[in-house]
Amino acid sequence: DPSVAAAVAAQAGAEAIDDRADVVGQLVTAALGAPCVQAAATSDHWREVYASTPVGGRLLEGYVDLLYRGPDGLVVVDYKTAATADPAELDRRVAGYRSQGASYALVVGRATGEPVARVTFCFLTPQGVVERHLSDLDVAMAEVEDTVRDGREVEDDRATSLPSARAA
Repeated sequence: DPSVAAAVAAQAGAEAIDDRADVVGQLVTAALGAPCVQAAATSDHWREVYASTPVGGRLLEGYVDLLYRGPDGLVVVDYKTAATADPAELDRRVAGYRSQGASYALVVGRATGEPVARVTFCFLTPQGVVERHLSDLDVAMAEVEDTVRDGREVEDDRATSLPSARAA
């Protein structure tokens, strides 16, 4: 697709990675074919969505890569690159991104008043796209809310991958 190639070339130039434009193009093409992206394309969807909500006197905020309305509620998609499609490695990475995904779901659900049905991590790997879903979303969201309310994300921010939380 010439429009995708042009957009990739322009962005690679803007990011000073012209020498990696081919790899970026392959990742973009793979992402466009991902099941979650295909589902988003056939429903209401939004890209690079800023969302925030107060949590216990603090403001939890972040940018969601892709948000779309699925049959059971809103779906948060977070793109990730990975050097491998190894299931054990991707499961380890999902565990590391758990708080981040739950934070997005908490913020989006509160900001819109709509249920978030799923958080999908869309891993772009050399072997193709691999999607992983956050399996314990309600529990993870409750943990994030407690962490932010108690101010623990300030110390844990790097370890938990929480989006920004600051005093409101």
